[in-house]
Amino acid sequence: MRIFGLIFLLVAAIGFCAWYKAQPRVIPGTYAALNIGIKWDDKFMDQLPADMDTSIIVRDAIGNPLKFAQYLPIVFNHEGFIFQDRGVWRLMRFTEGARDTLKRDTGIVARLSRWAAFRPDTIQDPQVKLKALAKILNQVDRVLVLKSQRQLILQRQGKDVKTFHIELGMQPVGKKQFEGDGKTPEGTYTLDVKYTRGDAYYKSFLLSYPNKQEKAYAASQGKKPGMSILIHGTKPNKIKAKDWTAGCIAMQNDDMDKLFDNVAEGTLIEVRP
Repeated sequence: MRIFGLIFLLVAAIGFCAWYKAQPRVIPGTYAALNIGIKWDDKFMDQLPADMDTSIIVRDAIGNPLKFAQYLPIVFNHEGFIFQDRGVWRLMRFTEGARDTLKRDTGIVARLSRWAAFRPDTIQDPQVKLKALAKILNQVDRVLVLKSQRQLILQRQGKDVKTFHIELGMQPVGKKQFEGDGKTPEGTYTLDVKYTRGDAYYKSFLLSYPNKQEKAYAASQGKKPGMSILIHGTKPNKIKAKDWTAGCIAMQNDDMDKLFDNVAEGTLIEVRP
């Protein structure tokens, strides 16, 4: 798992660097010129998708709460974007300062989708923009894993939305502490990298395990905590297998598709015994 993790981070970093260099260089005063997409008009309020959740409150860069009517024009006009960050909805405006913040972010590989949002806006159909925003606002805000019940539950505003069957590590009882113990972590983490794979495991989410405390405990025991704990798909020869991973959470591939549709990077995940 350690070797896989190092390879993954290296490939992700190289891929990001290549993508970033290929993007148009945006300097102060020129970004707006690249955005030729349709702009907000109050008449579009009558065209909001019926399922759009307009109750979501987001926080700006200094923590001020913004209601739907306040951030809607900003997002629609491609002057900023909203995202979940450890259970909090946030607004990031498209500025050079925002780019600098991402460059300094130690979790940059886990936030490639935020960099992608900086691409120029060329969309002319208001419905395309509104449906895209509705999909973001309708995503779940928490994932709960009940290890003993082999369940992964998607939650939104305190209510269960979907429940999936899962498989765990080869040693399913107990909290992961060390590299190679075959256990699945327990605690609260963030779902960071979300990516489609090129192998038999189909798709993956990377959990933010280990945290500082878990690293410190493992070090105090003269061991390593392990890394690269994922939620991933199931390869063909493991479809009917029970608790077969090295510590990851495995789901059927069609369930991974649903997870990708409903969960964004930055969403909190709680793993209980």
